Order: sequence, then C-alpha cells, then structure tokens
Amino acid sequence: MDKYSIAGISVGYDAKYDMLRSRSVPYISEDERPVQVSITVDHNELEKSLPEYPLLDIQTLEYMRVGSLFYTALLDLGGFLLHASAVVADGVAYCFSAPSGTGKSTHTSLWLDTFADKGAYIINDDKPAIKLVDGVPYVYGTPFSGKYDISVNTAAPLKAVCFIERSQVNSIKRITPFKAATMILDQTIRPDDEARMDKLFENIEAVVTSVPSYVLSCNISRDAAILAYNEMSGKNAFETQN
Repeated sequence: MDKYSIAGISVGYDAKYDMLRSRSVPYISEDERPVQVSITVDHNELEKSLPEYPLLDIQTLEYMRVGSLFYTALLDLGGFLLHASAVVADGVAYCFSAPSGTGKSTHTSLWLDTFADKGAYIINDDKPAIKLVDGVPYVYGTPFSGKYDISVNTAAPLKAVCFIERSQVNSIKRITPFKAATMILDQTIRPDDEARMDKLFENIEAVVTSVPSYVLSCNISRDAAILAYNEMSGKNAFETQN
C-alpha cells in the first residue's frame, strides 16, 4: 500500500488507474509516520458496479470512491471537503463556493493576475479540505481537484469563506454563522450515518464561528476580485507596500 500525506494526514491506498495515481503523485509521503487512514478499494466489485454508472469509466469511479472514503475518515479528524475554489493571497486562504457553473473558478483565476504581488495561487480548485488544527481552521490541497486538476500539496490558514452568486452589479455582504453553515451543507457531502453527520455539524460550526463568511454578488471582472479582497482581507488592494 502506498503512503500519502493529505491534509496533514498519513493516508494509505493503492491507486490502480491513472487518474487517481497521477493526481496522487504530489502527495506521496516518505516520512516515517504510521498510516492514520487506510483506504481499501475492492476493484473487482468496482468493475461490477460500472453498469450502475453509465456516464463514468472505471478510473473515474476509483478516483471518486477513494475520495469518498477519505472524506468519511476526514470527518473524524476534524475536517471536511468543501466544493470550492480556494485561493491563497498574503499567505492566507479564501474559499469561494457555489454550485457548478456559477463561476467560482473563473473568479479565483482573476486573483492570480490581480494579486500576483501578494503571492496569489490556487491551493485547490474543486475540493479543498478544511481542517481544524488546535482550533484554527486551515485549508489544504487534496488530490480531489476537479476537471483541471489544480492543486498544491500545502496548507494555509483560512481567512474567510465566500459564496458566489451571479449579478450584473458587484456587492459583498457578511452573513451570520448560521447562514454560512446552511450554505456549506449544500456544498459538501452529507454522510449517511447519524454519528458522522454530527461530526460534520461540529466541524462546520467550529469553522463558521472562527472565520467570517460572505456572499459575493458579482460579474466576472477584475473589479469583483478587488471588491472581494478589500472586504475580506480588511486591506485595500492598492495600498502602498512598505
């Protein structure tokens, strides 16, 4: 079983197919820590289940199955995966979440050019892990990185969570922790069993009471990125750097 470091967790699994194997390469671990999470996939059963998923091939199914099993284990370790594009600027992370097709990846790509001087990069473009470390939420890259596989095996403190909605006029408003929690629930995987659902609630509550959350109504423009940065960072995007 190969060993990986994902979200600061030592994870063991064997990747049989190229999608999972290639996306896992940046997460290969050679440290001496014992495996904390061991993921086993029955590939024979996986192949038998293919007719149930006519739009998926076997390598995609393996990739999704391992991601799902990792997510389940992550809940017990103080974390969860969020359907979001997570961008880092000034060394802290901002998670932009929205239903697919809303434009969250397009928005975060604007940050790369607009805030290049602030070291902007995307830590994960589809399913970053948010995990509490000594009560502080951090954002981690994961191999579960969406269509374009944009991901970095690193971590950054979470500065804010932002939910995007389309609008012709750019505006941003802070929302309550309760509202943020309900919106996060719509953009993460809800476990089937009650005990893990309780863990998910606990982890989400810890995040939304630790960092602010916002709704950004925006068009796809540089002005929208500047507005979001100025509000959530508490800085002016054009302030003079000393």
